[in-house]
Amino acid sequence: MIQLSYSTLNLLYEHPHCFLNKMSGIPQEEKVFFEKGKALHRIIQDHVARIKVDNRLKHILINFPIVEQVDFDPRCKFSFKHEHAGETYEFIGYIDGLDTENKRFLEIKSGVSLWSIGKFQQAIQRKIYALARPDFQEAYLITCLSDESAWETNPPKLFRVPLRDKDRVDATKWIDGGIDLLNKGDFTSDLVDGKCVDRFCYWGKNCQFV
Repeated sequence: MIQLSYSTLNLLYEHPHCFLNKMSGIPQEEKVFFEKGKALHRIIQDHVARIKVDNRLKHILINFPIVEQVDFDPRCKFSFKHEHAGETYEFIGYIDGLDTENKRFLEIKSGVSLWSIGKFQQAIQRKIYALARPDFQEAYLITCLSDESAWETNPPKLFRVPLRDKDRVDATKWIDGGIDLLNKGDFTSDLVDGKCVDRFCYWGKNCQFV
């Protein structure tokens, strides 16, 4: 059975040549912001799980008893079967925080600017999580600046949105479209004369099409 994830299908949609890099086993170029993002996740996850409360997040009172404490934490993993064109696929992923008793999950996003509630509402990743947890009713976002020194003047924000049937329908359509791209097998549509010109290429100088 073919195993899929949001990150894999998102590569097919946004950076198809990167899918070939991934399937070829080429290591991604180390990027400082990847590690920085993980560190910021840790601060926020420890805070919402009340493992280590951070005074800069004192305005964020929501509690998520289950958070990722190690990479690919099995407590945060989801897996579901997806049928498309007569084939069965397994879709897997990991959620930043869970509150199963209150049927809600948490997503954390850091960057050079804060996410808006509208962007979170449109995010296909949130909709996939809704599809993975059909019993859940709410999604929470904590968005923060990647420059931690700016938190005092521009603190992380918390948003809440309900999970609706339309979210799950949208996620299903997106997964089906990604599988169609996979089956089509055209993974070089974003190359120019066979070369990578993507300044956001996750493989950087390691990309086989540089």
